[in-house]
Amino acid sequence: MKNTLEPRMDPELLVDTDWLAAHLNDPDLRVFDATTVLIPDPELEYRVEGDRDGWTTGHIPGAGYVNCQDDLSVTPHEFRFMLPPPDDFAARAGALGIGSNTKVVFYSRTQPFWATRAWWTFYAMGFDGGMVLNGGYAAWGAEGHPVSTETPDIPATSFTARPRRDVIYDKDAVHAVLDDPDVAVVNALSAEQFQGTGGLVFGRPGRIAKSTNAPYAEVCDMETGFFADAASLKRMFKAAGATPDRKVVNYCGGGISATLAFFAQKAMGYEDIALYDASMQEWGKDESLPMETG
Repeated sequence: MKNTLEPRMDPELLVDTDWLAAHLNDPDLRVFDATTVLIPDPELEYRVEGDRDGWTTGHIPGAGYVNCQDDLSVTPHEFRFMLPPPDDFAARAGALGIGSNTKVVFYSRTQPFWATRAWWTFYAMGFDGGMVLNGGYAAWGAEGHPVSTETPDIPATSFTARPRRDVIYDKDAVHAVLDDPDVAVVNALSAEQFQGTGGLVFGRPGRIAKSTNAPYAEVCDMETGFFADAASLKRMFKAAGATPDRKVVNYCGGGISATLAFFAQKAMGYEDIALYDASMQEWGKDESLPMETG
């Protein structure tokens, strides 16, 4: 008999290509390519650009395009990828054709964290109909499913935002829990960035003091877009102190790659998780906030 207690990813959150193919014509389902592009910039660390042109060359039939910065974030802003006010977000979501009772599958053609970032913005605004396509666009094509270059007609609708304040952390909220034994603050960047020995630096090298490390590239394969199996994720998160009985606050460089961990934890049944939205782009540049290296 199968052990029903083994860790698993919620199939209603992380869907595969066969599921999407079977439900693609459901009237209440929307699909969105969330691919966004980061361009290295010596002054800005990176510039953010959309990739509508990539979507135009081929997408899942019926899929629209959403830019994680321009469509789902405050622009301009001191920090990239900051959530808009609820009413503003609701207007944006409705204009995209996403209603409060809609179901939405997000996918990426490049790094999988664009899909989870789009998913997280909606989840943080109280939306429970979001899903992520495991393997993204590459898996869809590799498994023989059709692609399209047609622009779909997605009518505007009404969306009501109900922010989940407990999943959206700012620097003060993070600072307040650093000494709390019941809270794990987890850095999703590479081990080199965590230690302060290499990679992109956000103001100061290193990590938030007393935080642990669970690299995003071990949560989800950056080449294939497939998430690690739940048993491997459980071991990695446990090693970082991120267990279901604790509050887990995830962060990264700019609130993007850490959404992979947030999503995986949610799909594994974690009930008390948060994301530090501004992440190191804010913390690393504020000399008053504690950091560590090594």
